[in-house]
Amino acid sequence: MKIILITILQSLFALLGQKTMQTDFTITVQQQKSQPISYTGTMTMHGEQFTLEAFGTQAAYDGSTLFVYNIDANELTLSAPAREELYEANPLLFAQAMADACDITETTAQGLTTITLIPKDPKIGIDRITMKVKELTVGKQKELQPVTIVLKEPGQTTMVKFTNLSYSDELKTFVLMPEGAFINDIR
Repeated sequence: MKIILITILQSLFALLGQKTMQTDFTITVQQQKSQPISYTGTMTMHGEQFTLEAFGTQAAYDGSTLFVYNIDANELTLSAPAREELYEANPLLFAQAMADACDITETTAQGLTTITLIPKDPKIGIDRITMKVKELTVGKQKELQPVTIVLKEPGQTTMVKFTNLSYSDELKTFVLMPEGAFINDIR
């Protein structure tokens, strides 16, 4: 079963390496005994490069430099992040990284694949990750599109829901340099 899953994840990431994905997303965080909190944003991705707009900030990663722009403070911070630091900004990279550390199952019904990742080591602090991927036929080509990623931790569930997802052959610029911003370069 893991061979099939890795093929699905590899196919999804191969598609992200060839095409530029743009999507809106909603992140909903539900802690025990409290009301859920939701945040919205947009993300554009090509391979590991991405732009992200959410939480009153804009971010871009060009493969080596992370640009984070705080709109209210008009401040741009440039850093050279470790790969693990990118997981908070990019849930698809996080799911890919977790694949090796998890036992994986999958079920497919009517073009929707549910991938469940359960960490082999309970010290990781994550109960499970569930990722739903839809298979669509666009023209003569099949595309895999993420629908949701749910991260279940003790006392908290976080869901990322992707909407208005599209792919294009257009290459984007994954550099962020707002005019007049104070630059804080910590690379």
